[in-house]
Amino acid sequence: MTYYKLINGTTFVGVATQSDFRVFQHKHQIILACDEEVAQYVQSGDALYRANWMVPVTTDKISYETVEVIKIDEEEYNILLDAVETGKEIEIEQETEIPVEDEPVVDPNEETTIEYIKASKITEMNYVCNKVIENGIDVVLSDGKTYHFSLTTQDQLNLITLSSMVAAGETEIPYHADGELCRYYSVEDITLVMNTATAHKTYHVTYFNSLKVYIEALETIEEVSAVEYGVAIPEEYQSDILKSILASMTGGESDEAVD
Repeated sequence: MTYYKLINGTTFVGVATQSDFRVFQHKHQIILACDEEVAQYVQSGDALYRANWMVPVTTDKISYETVEVIKIDEEEYNILLDAVETGKEIEIEQETEIPVEDEPVVDPNEETTIEYIKASKITEMNYVCNKVIENGIDVVLSDGKTYHFSLTTQDQLNLITLSSMVAAGETEIPYHADGELCRYYSVEDITLVMNTATAHKTYHVTYFNSLKVYIEALETIEEVSAVEYGVAIPEEYQSDILKSILASMTGGESDEAVD
């Protein structure tokens, strides 16, 4: 977890964590949580703020205050959070002040060019793709029950280790499904989990790559803004690999949307 304090000149504004970054989604006109690198705002309490290093805003519908968003350690965060919750006054020493520069004035017409909207949409779709992969898979194992397996980066590394154990001739493989205790899996069951995980990741990475090509080919801001993860990609923008995957999934049809 990463922690931040929000400062306006010599005034302490609040605290935030990496889960408090926000971006405006034009499609549904809502604020969504996002990663730091694509953030337009950071939320502290019920208010939105932004720093000059954040991604430019793309709407005038959101009220915010420009502040310095400064990374701090957990100890300082807890001290400041306690002060906020108990109503203590927090003083910022003059020598530690970081001057706040005025946010550059951006021509709204330049800010919302189709090139900018395409880049923002591709970044958004990449973020969603990674989250879908990390959310994982459901697998029906030999006992007839369905188990869920998350696929974070660490989970994927764990599965690589398990594949090495299978290759080495191990017949009982220790692992665990989400919410389950660690137990021994048969080679057949763990192989099914690994193969399903590989297919899941391959599909979504391949889908995103074709989606990116499709987005780049769109001609209006309205078309780009309307794109959502899972939209059916016209066949002319599908890679050969995606066509093959979709054909195997749909019995020959290759223009279905993501489930």
